[in-house]
Order: sequence, then C-alpha cells, then structure tokens
Amino acid sequence: MSRIVAALILSVLTGAALATGQELMNAARRGDLEAVERLLDGGAEVDSTDRYGSTALAAAAVNGQREVVRLLLERGADPNLAESFYGARPLDTALFFADRRDVALLLLAHGAEDRDRALTFAFRSDDLELATAAVDAGGIRESTLAQLVELAAAKGESFQALLDRARSRPDPDAPDYSLEELHRFTGLYEGFATDDQAETVLREGTLRLRLDDGNFTPLEVVGVRSFATEDGAITVGFFGRAGTIEGIAVRRGEAAPISLRRAVAEPVGVGGFVVPEVGEATRTVNWPAFRGGNAGGIGDGVDTPTQWDLEAGEGLLWLAELEGLGNSSPVVWGDRVFVTTAVAQGLEQTLRTGLTGEGTPVEEKVEHSWRVLAFHKPTGEKLWETEIGRGVPLTRRHFKATQANSTPATDGRFLAVVFPTAGLAVLDLEGTVVWRKELGGLNAGAFSDPGIEWGFASSPLIHEDRLILQVDVHDGPYLAAWELATGRELWRVERDVAPSWATPSLLRAETGDELIVNGSRVHAYDPRTGEELWSLGPNSELVIATPVIGEEVVYVSAGYPPIKPIYAVPAGTRGDLDIEPGTPDDRLLWSHGHGGAYMPTPLLYRGVYYVVHHNGIFVAYDATTGEALSKARFSRRGTFTGSPVAVNGKLYAVTEEGLIYVLAAGPEYEELAVHDFGEPLMATPAVSEGILFLRTPSRLVALAKTD
Repeated sequence: MSRIVAALILSVLTGAALATGQELMNAARRGDLEAVERLLDGGAEVDSTDRYGSTALAAAAVNGQREVVRLLLERGADPNLAESFYGARPLDTALFFADRRDVALLLLAHGAEDRDRALTFAFRSDDLELATAAVDAGGIRESTLAQLVELAAAKGESFQALLDRARSRPDPDAPDYSLEELHRFTGLYEGFATDDQAETVLREGTLRLRLDDGNFTPLEVVGVRSFATEDGAITVGFFGRAGTIEGIAVRRGEAAPISLRRAVAEPVGVGGFVVPEVGEATRTVNWPAFRGGNAGGIGDGVDTPTQWDLEAGEGLLWLAELEGLGNSSPVVWGDRVFVTTAVAQGLEQTLRTGLTGEGTPVEEKVEHSWRVLAFHKPTGEKLWETEIGRGVPLTRRHFKATQANSTPATDGRFLAVVFPTAGLAVLDLEGTVVWRKELGGLNAGAFSDPGIEWGFASSPLIHEDRLILQVDVHDGPYLAAWELATGRELWRVERDVAPSWATPSLLRAETGDELIVNGSRVHAYDPRTGEELWSLGPNSELVIATPVIGEEVVYVSAGYPPIKPIYAVPAGTRGDLDIEPGTPDDRLLWSHGHGGAYMPTPLLYRGVYYVVHHNGIFVAYDATTGEALSKARFSRRGTFTGSPVAVNGKLYAVTEEGLIYVLAAGPEYEELAVHDFGEPLMATPAVSEGILFLRTPSRLVALAKTD
C-alpha cells in the first residue's frame, strides 16, 4: 500500500471518528439515551473529545441529563477529564455552570475527584446531601477542611458532625515555578468596575506585589497559581481561561477578596501625539448600514446636540413607539429611517442588563412576527411596515439579546435584512419584498456548547451589486454573497471558525478591495469571488467587534480569551500570518496582545483609535503608532454594548443602563455631558444631517439642535 493511499485512509477514518464523536456529544447534550447507547454499541469512543477537549459526559452533566450521565459512567467514561478552555471537569460543569446537583451526586459516587470544590459549594449553599456525598467519596484536602471549620460551626450540628468525620488528605506540594513561569504572573491589574489597582513584578527571582500606591512586598508560592506574603497576611490567587493569566484575586486578612483584571492599557501620555488637520466635512446624509458607511461610525457635516431634555421636549425632534423587541440599529437613506423588530405574540418581552458573565438563554415558544419599519426622517411619521416572516423561533436568545439583533443595510435601491428563523430578505424602499431566503435558526451561541443559544447578530453588507453575509454559526459556518437584485447565490465559502457576532468591513486599496471578516481567526477575502487573500491569528475565541477601516489599513480587535488582541494590518497583505501580538512584526503596522474590545466596535476618528471597553474603560490610541495615549473610566460607569460614533468633534457612547455620554474627540478623555434615558440603550446610534437617532427596546428617538 502506498503512503498516499494509507494517508487517505487514515484521513477518512479520522474524519469518521470525529463525526461519530460529535454525534455522541450532541446526543448526550439533548439527553437522547437511545442514540447514546446505539453510538457506543457501534464503536464510538466514550471519552472522545471536541476541539476544546470536552467530552460527552461533560455535555450531559452541564445539561442535567442524569440518565445519560449514568450510562456513560457505566460504559467507562472518565469523570476527571478536564476540557482545555475553562479547565472544567464534568463535576465543575454540573455544579458551577448549571447547578445540576443530582448529576453531581452521581459523579461523586463514580470517582469524581473535585470533592473539595463540591464540599465547599455544598457548605455555602446549605446542601447537606451534597456535602455528605463529597465526604463519603474520599479524602478532603487539609486546607479545605481548615477553611470550612468556622463555616461549619455557623451551620449547626449536622454540618459540624460531617466535618468532624471527614477524612483528610495532604495538600499537594507547591509548584516550583521557573523564572519564565513566574514572569507570566507579572503585570498591572485594575478593578473590573472599581478603581482598585495592583501590580506584580519579578525582582531577584521573587514575585512581588504592590497594592494601590504602596510598596512592593515579596510573595511566596503556596499552591498552583497561589501566593502569599511570608506572614500570610495577604494571599493572592491568579485566574484565567485557556491557560492565560486574566486576573488576580487579593485577600487581606479576613476581608473579602478583591478581584482585579489585567489592565487593558498602560498609557504613555499625549505629549508626542500630533493632532491632524481637519478640513471641511462632507454633509452626512445617508447612514446605510451598521454604524454608517462601512461601519466607520462618523456622521460629520452638521452638528448634533450636546444638551437636551426629553421631558421638556428640548432637543427632541420626534419619538416613535416600537412594538416588540430589537437590538438592531436604525439606518438612514435620504429622508427615510429604517429599523427592524421581532414581536412575540401575547408575551411581554424584557431585556436584562449590567455587567455579568452569565449566559442563560431565553426561550420564547410563542409565535413571533419579524418586521421592518420605515419612518419619515424629518417628522417621525411611520411610512410603512412589512412582515418578513412569522413563526416560533427555532433558536433561543441571550437575555441581553433579541430575535432582531442584525442591523439592515441599504444602497438606496434595496434594503437587506436578516433574522433567525425568518431568514434573509431584500425589499425595495417602499416595503415590498423582492426576494427572501430561508437560513434556518442561525444558532450562534457558546462556542463550547451548541445547546447554549444566544441569538444571531451579524449584519448584512452591500458591495456593488451583491449582498454579503457572515454566518458564523454552529453546524457549518460560512460566508456568502448573493446578487442583490435577484437573490441568486454568487459564491459561498465554508469557514472553520467558532460562532461570532461580527459584521464584515470593506478595505478599498490600490492593491484591490479586501473583505475583512473578524472571527476566531481573522480572514480577508476578495469580495467579488470569495477567494481568501490572507488570514491572521491568534484571536479571541468569541468575537463581536467589527473591523475598522483606515487609510490603507484595517484595525481588528477582540476581547475574549485566549488572547485579546488589537491588530493594525496594512492593505495588500497576503498569505497566512501567525504572529505573537505585542511584539514587533514587519508584516503589521502595530499590534497589542491585550486590550482588545469585547462588545463595542472601536472607532477611528481624526488620528485616534478609540476603544470603549464593556466595563466602562475608555482608551485612546495613536492610530499610527499604536501607543496608548490616555485611559479613563466613564464618570457614572455603565455597561457598554452599543458602539461609539463621532460627529463634528464629539463622540457619543451609550450604555445598557440607559446612559449616553457625550465626549470631546481628542487624545484625552473629556466629558461634555451625560444623559439618562431611563431605559436600555443596547443599539448603536445612527446619524444623519445633524439628527442623532437612538433606539431603545421600545422607542426610536430623534434628537437635533433646536437653535
């Protein structure tokens, strides 16, 4: 047998094994006991893993599929295999990700080793049955028992008696970190939503800690990613996903620990920055897609208001009530404003807001109506309303999301919209549907679990005579182009990426147009043919921000592990680039390995690249050099999901809690005004001829200067 034939056979067998493993994972996730048994009987490996090292047992555990968990354990599944991204074992996922206590009891009975974490969880949640199971399963670390003594006394006799009979086992020896390994813990850390700070440095072979503006104190290694001062007065634990160091938890004495994240930037100051000359701006009339022309977010030409009073009507041009729920942004062409919504029949829909890492999907098993609305720009009169589809959603949504997240796109002749379940549609500007395509449920959700559905949000892009859509979903992500006038598919590119919520941008350059697509790997394509031009990595596994276009350069950013980069990629780049962001590389203009935007798309305006972080930190970079010029926190804090926009030297940034900040554009942070809308502002504002359009869950508001 030739080597080529052998390689082909191996490839086929490997592909078949991966497919069978995925089938087993899917069956375990949905609790299909019969299918799991059939696949195992057919030779499926009980501990086969996905790209993140997760197993069918973990999928069944986190989804509470107790009988499937039992079957897999009986067939020899290992309850102690940890997946690679979160480092979680099945018992972790059962308890800390989903609170599946019945599954946790089963795992403990079959040898799950995370007894210490389960016991601590049980004590803190007053679960005597779970605590008993953890103690009966085997020895508990000495340090865990010591930490629970005081808590047991407060819990009463049953918990105290249980702790008294628990068998102890010694704590593992502290790791012997090399200097290179210790260096990974160094850096500046800042409060996620507070002004607390900490810094760690490596001096004379010892890791040292400074809190706020104090002195550096030596630390000793006491455990895996755990340190303490010699007298034990301060303990420090480092945490992070995908093997990274994202943050630090510091505890002083008996006080509650404070949690800090690695600082997003360390500014050098604005001294060397040269403010570019600003010429007369063209009047912004059309705002044709997500964040305007090519997602640039710039609405110069006619000034927009800084001050207004909605209750008194000052600065309010008009206000329109919107039925249903939507996070899509309005778009404008000429004298018309377009917006989409999803109306759940007989159901009051709500959004939850605020800083949280939770990702619980919302299921609304009622009929929805997906609609497009048009308003008269000067007056707010509703011109028409068109229903695109009707039915029960095929996928759930994140509690911050809706069934209408994607922003429309228009070229002045046609209007393109996309919804999960209802599909992709193109209308004329009078509201008549020209064509429509079914796209299915568009399941974009947690990359590690297709069962955790969050809702689709990528917006269409119109390029010349074609409509382009990024469809990074589970079960076959792709990028496709359709003829705008007819719906005929022109090309389709399969993509090997995790689900994402980004929208492509178009880089026009002397070397030719490049369609820039952000994802778990960044790609550029020829927008005419779909041919890949270049790719770039590494990148975040979960990507939301849209690429930002500059002069012969594109800025790409993301803010989730395993890396949170900012890349400035010159036009004309070709080939596959695998680099170490933050280190000099001639193929890039500049890059950072940390500090990328998570939710909001950054803004490039008058030589400054602005990053608004989800937790209310504002950073201004020199767009040419990549140097951080300044960093500040928004005065009234807030959670930022919508993206910033710029108009005539001002920046507008909105928060989930309903605040809108008006800032002076420039290398330093300067607030001009802060307004409270009293309801969430999830959508990115739109701008046209001095009118600022703000979409809340229930209203479309048009603001303009009255003087």
